[in-house]
Amino acid sequence: MAKTRTIVIEEAPFCCSLAKEYVKKHATTPPKVPVVACEGSCLRGEIARRAANLITYNLLPENTVRICFQGIVGGGCEEGALIERADRVLFVEGCALKCSSRLVKGAMEIKGEVEVVVADRLSDFNPRLFGINEMPEEEIKRYAEGVAEKVVKDIKEQRRCC
Repeated sequence: MAKTRTIVIEEAPFCCSLAKEYVKKHATTPPKVPVVACEGSCLRGEIARRAANLITYNLLPENTVRICFQGIVGGGCEEGALIERADRVLFVEGCALKCSSRLVKGAMEIKGEVEVVVADRLSDFNPRLFGINEMPEEEIKRYAEGVAEKVVKDIKEQRRCC
């Protein structure tokens, strides 16, 4: 069994009213596929975050909904309801550490199918690069677009949603 640890997190004292409206708007039937992304500070996290946004807001907007994993882990908001009712949840991770999927799984039970894709496995940039300042903005954008397109192509070919 994997090594685990318990953390105590202070719940948020209130919920963002914009997040509540977002949840209400996207609580559709059938449920949309929640897309959760690594929000890491390195290049891999930046590419994963941008790819998740492209998937949700540009490539599959009718079938997906973007989730803030910090809001779920930190508590106090309602985005978890979109995951609870989903048949499937998509995590776009920056690297093999898969932090966002591990944190969300630790914060709540996920009943639907979980799919985890790792952005740096779908990219061919120099693996020695770490900071987002180590790659020109145009390249970061290109890599994020490439990851998003590969994920959507795979989703469509497998007919898993959308």
